[in-house]
Amino acid sequence: MYTNILIPMDPDHADLFPAQVEAAEKLLSSGGRISVLYVNPNYTHSLMAATTPDKPTEVEQAVLDQVIERFETCVSEALRGQVYSQRGVVHDQVLRVAGRIQADLIIMAACKKPLERYFLGSNTRKVTADAKCAVLVQR
Repeated sequence: MYTNILIPMDPDHADLFPAQVEAAEKLLSSGGRISVLYVNPNYTHSLMAATTPDKPTEVEQAVLDQVIERFETCVSEALRGQVYSQRGVVHDQVLRVAGRIQADLIIMAACKKPLERYFLGSNTRKVTADAKCAVLVQR
């Protein structure tokens, strides 16, 4: 059983999140927490990151609000950890945040498109290869 589960969420594919939460609840030990991570991949180049504001833009905040709403809808209050928001390369940020919060399980979707869900996406592949904790890939 796991005590600190991290689920990266892509707001464009939030329909996958309830199934990920359901899996997390089955694997969560008593007193464990489920956290969610949203990564904005639009700021991947260091020059671009250097010129962006530290605070979320209006668009970023709107997306983050959607992530928070979905998190609060799907995860019972007793099981809620934190909502994290990062900018950058998705797999790098997933690994960084998982390490920082000492996650013992990351739950990721195999791929975004229905037919392609039978294959691993590039971010999922890289996280499974480099994570220092368990990774559950959900199809």
